[in-house]
Amino acid sequence: MQSFFGEDPPREQPPQFRIEDLDFSSLTRTVRWILLALLLIVLWMGVNWTRGFYTDWLWFLNLGYESVLFKVIATRVWLFLLGASVFLLLAVPSLYLAHRITAGLRPRPGQGLPPQTYGVARRLLVWIAGAVVVLGALFMAGGLAAEWQSILRYWHGIPFNEADPIFQKDFSFYVFSLPALHFVRSWLLSVVVVSGLIAVAFYYLTQILRGERFAFAGKVKAHLSILGALIFVLIAVGHWLARFDLLYSPTGAVYGVGFTDDYVTLPARTLLTLVALAAAALLVAGVNRSDNRWILWAVGGWIGLNFLAGTVAPGVVQRLTVEPTELAREQSYLANNIALTRRAYGLERLQGRTHPARGEIDQATINENMGTIRNIRLWDQGPLLDSYNQIQFFRLYYDFLAVHTDRYRTNGELRQVMLATRELSAEKLPGEAQRWVNRHLQFTHGYGVAMSPVTEVEIGGRPSFFLQDVPPRGRIPLERPDIYYGLKSLDFLIVRSRMEEFNYPGPDGPVYTHYEGEGGVLLSSLFRRLLYAWQFRDLNILISGEITSESRIQYRRTVSERFATISPFLLRDREAYTVVADGRLFWIQDAYTVTNRYPYSTPWEGQFNYLRNSVKAVVDAYHGSVDYYVADPTDPIIRTYAAIFPGL
Repeated sequence: MQSFFGEDPPREQPPQFRIEDLDFSSLTRTVRWILLALLLIVLWMGVNWTRGFYTDWLWFLNLGYESVLFKVIATRVWLFLLGASVFLLLAVPSLYLAHRITAGLRPRPGQGLPPQTYGVARRLLVWIAGAVVVLGALFMAGGLAAEWQSILRYWHGIPFNEADPIFQKDFSFYVFSLPALHFVRSWLLSVVVVSGLIAVAFYYLTQILRGERFAFAGKVKAHLSILGALIFVLIAVGHWLARFDLLYSPTGAVYGVGFTDDYVTLPARTLLTLVALAAAALLVAGVNRSDNRWILWAVGGWIGLNFLAGTVAPGVVQRLTVEPTELAREQSYLANNIALTRRAYGLERLQGRTHPARGEIDQATINENMGTIRNIRLWDQGPLLDSYNQIQFFRLYYDFLAVHTDRYRTNGELRQVMLATRELSAEKLPGEAQRWVNRHLQFTHGYGVAMSPVTEVEIGGRPSFFLQDVPPRGRIPLERPDIYYGLKSLDFLIVRSRMEEFNYPGPDGPVYTHYEGEGGVLLSSLFRRLLYAWQFRDLNILISGEITSESRIQYRRTVSERFATISPFLLRDREAYTVVADGRLFWIQDAYTVTNRYPYSTPWEGQFNYLRNSVKAVVDAYHGSVDYYVADPTDPIIRTYAAIFPGL
């Protein structure tokens, strides 16, 4: 085409990339430096992990739960080593085979690289492939180690002594075994796929260096076909395990196996298992054939049948057969869903009773229910919290964060009360007091609680008190009101330093104290101070002259942090509540065992379909100790965790 002013000017041709123009000697040096940098990064990550493990060990040791940490770390380490070994056992022989198959091949005259350059380029390719294998082993091993909970539950699973109505398997198979089997299968599939991709890339780049196009034939075909057959074997295992996943199927009106799942999807997945195994056999059988038709039939047949049997057929049956007569078709399956959902949430023992609500209260009714009448609640949590923060805070750097309801016996009578802890808010200190010493050494803890009966209101709308003021006074004895561990997320503290700790504001000035408890890690050496200075990125921990060998560093000071660090496998209640007992302050944290693998049970908001309030943890507000108690010993999941962590 000509332009308006005449012929188009000649276009510049983009520069042609030619592999012969690369300086492979320079590339080799660059790759070596990159590999050295990666090695240094891995070493640094290892040193950082070791530092984290040591400080975690000190923290767990202080609480007496070092066995929990060692169990988790030991499991993750041997899973990491196992994962790396399995990956290397497949990837290294596969890469070595690819190397041997292509070792005797040389570029033809006039094609590819010159022989000497080809040798340098091939060595570089081997180095890169080896590095990719090592990195792949690290990533795959890390993925396996991350599933330590699934593996431990699999090995220690306690039977439910209940069987599902479809496959007649104990529920422990679905809750403990099936998730682990699914993960191991998918992980092995990833191992084979990554090993195959490394081999394909090695073959492809080798032929590019020789100036040829990639050819799927001969020994290359045999090698990759074997890997493909392994992939289809693992796909077949996935189809077989997916049969049991139908107990969580959302198809139709029933959560779990319904009519379509029972009569169509279940046989289809059994068929697909056989089809995937047949595809693996065809891949192996097609190795000795000159064409690739058998391989295409294997892959294409599996894709086609997977679509027809796994998607089309169930959809057609559900729409044309089930939906027109849904109640009749799904009735027995719906009964399974209702019964097992009630059992999963512990509702099967509920009973319905008729209560005649006459709306009449006579003196006899009042006399029979005086305990209830005397504890009719007049206070709401919101207004009471506002009142506490107005009349019981004493200094701007104190806060009442939450009000809790409980029952206490006073004067021989059980009374319902509401109470809240007075916690430290160091960020509210005046600007001139926002110094490192104040934030970490001197202002270290909250102090006391306010407690009010729910039935009493004084003149002016103020609450009455069973416990109030600093130091605390009232009907309930409280001899150790210091709150070093509570609800508020706080920075680390260092107690037992040379600096006196602010205790509470007295009438004649501040009252100071020194921590006498056992909470926190002892900073008994310069090495420990160095590690914690590194962990918290705070040089003052290392250089401060106020810290002695008797000082203790306290961190993870909230109840939620301590609980989640020790027992991440338990679902905690939203908030712990305060208890005054034996003259001291404690926190009680309710916790639950949950799973989304209970057969036939409908999930709650898509999160879990089994729930038990199986654990209560008690945290000492002064010492920071955490004690776990089993509240429901009939729960198989908490019994499984008790078998995994016998010291917990």
